[in-house]
Amino acid sequence: MVSNTKFMAAGLGIALVVGGCGGGSPGGDVILRVVERNETVTDWTLSELEEVVGFVTMIIDGDEQRGPLLIDVLAASGADDWQSARVLGYGEGRAFQTALTLTAAEVGGGWILDVTNRGTLKLAADDLPRDRWVRDVGEIRVP
Repeated sequence: MVSNTKFMAAGLGIALVVGGCGGGSPGGDVILRVVERNETVTDWTLSELEEVVGFVTMIIDGDEQRGPLLIDVLAASGADDWQSARVLGYGEGRAFQTALTLTAAEVGGGWILDVTNRGTLKLAADDLPRDRWVRDVGEIRVP
């Protein structure tokens, strides 16, 4: 019984650390937060993303990806004139947090926030190697 308690306490500690690190979902029904100049400008639920921004379907690296385009999410959040952005989430295997910094010049209509089978968002693009895709995207920061 003691060993189970230790595992449960360790699991709770891991959950608290992950929850407070800035990656992953912001909480509640909010699946994505857009922050501009250190101020939250938009909190998106999955249904709001689909209704307001709209979803597209693309084939990237042989797999079907469905969700909103990154540039459309930023525009709908009021960040029309962004020059750079940081997409926060987790790396491959969801074992580590990652932040991918992008410039407006490199991001086109082929960058998608795919809605995964788990109901989270994954940033994918044809010109972004699969091992650099950001999984469980929870926040986009625009300086």
